[in-house]
Amino acid sequence: MRNVIMLAAVLLMNTACAQKNTKAGNESRPTTSITCIEDKEGGTMQPHKLYPEVPDSLWNALSLQDGVPSAMNCFLLQTEGKNILLDAGLGAPFSRLLPKLKELGVNPEELPLVYITHLHPDHIGGLLKDGKVAFPNANVYVNRVEAEAWLAMDGDKGKLAKAVLGAYKDHLHLFEAGDTLEGGVVSIAAYGHTPGHTVFQKDSILVIADLIHGAALQLKYPEYCPTYDMDAKAARESRLRILKYAREKKLKMYGMHMPMPEN
Repeated sequence: MRNVIMLAAVLLMNTACAQKNTKAGNESRPTTSITCIEDKEGGTMQPHKLYPEVPDSLWNALSLQDGVPSAMNCFLLQTEGKNILLDAGLGAPFSRLLPKLKELGVNPEELPLVYITHLHPDHIGGLLKDGKVAFPNANVYVNRVEAEAWLAMDGDKGKLAKAVLGAYKDHLHLFEAGDTLEGGVVSIAAYGHTPGHTVFQKDSILVIADLIHGAALQLKYPEYCPTYDMDAKAARESRLRILKYAREKKLKMYGMHMPMPEN
């Protein structure tokens, strides 16, 4: 507990698939591109039990009798001359993140920025490799509400989050929802999936993290929550609000568990 308290104090002091590209902005600003890095090749299939409120009749109507297609993605955002990694995947043996970054001409040891949407293991596991930092020169940005919530969790639930935050404590920056980060990336609160779940916007690009887990279901019926949502009521409200915002602003959405949209 003493170590957790000390780490929290350090954090507060610091507060201040690869297959498709999309360009945003206009001729008066530098080109922005986003590249999907499929951390787990081939995607995944989510079972119905993750959505216990969905009736069988709806699964049948949507032709999703075998489950909901999903994915495990990270994104490389390149803007204003900066390489920014959005989430780091699971870091499992099957992870394709590090080799894919190298294929894109990005040396992991020189990556300058990592923006984390939330602290679930499949989004931060790739920040560590063999127990050491995978991106030694990266400044890592995490929502302050999110970091404090996971540091306060008891038992093993927040074990990986605490390990990652501790490993990057000298390069860790806590931001408030609404802050504009380096590269002109705007952070937007989308709380509910986790206490400080955050989506990121750059021009017409909106990275919605885990706002949507099963696109084939939730884009049509956003009221349904997977069991992964820690606060279902708040997650539902965030999902409806962000989807409405994306429609009104004509933004293109990219999700960590969504198939890549067509250009």
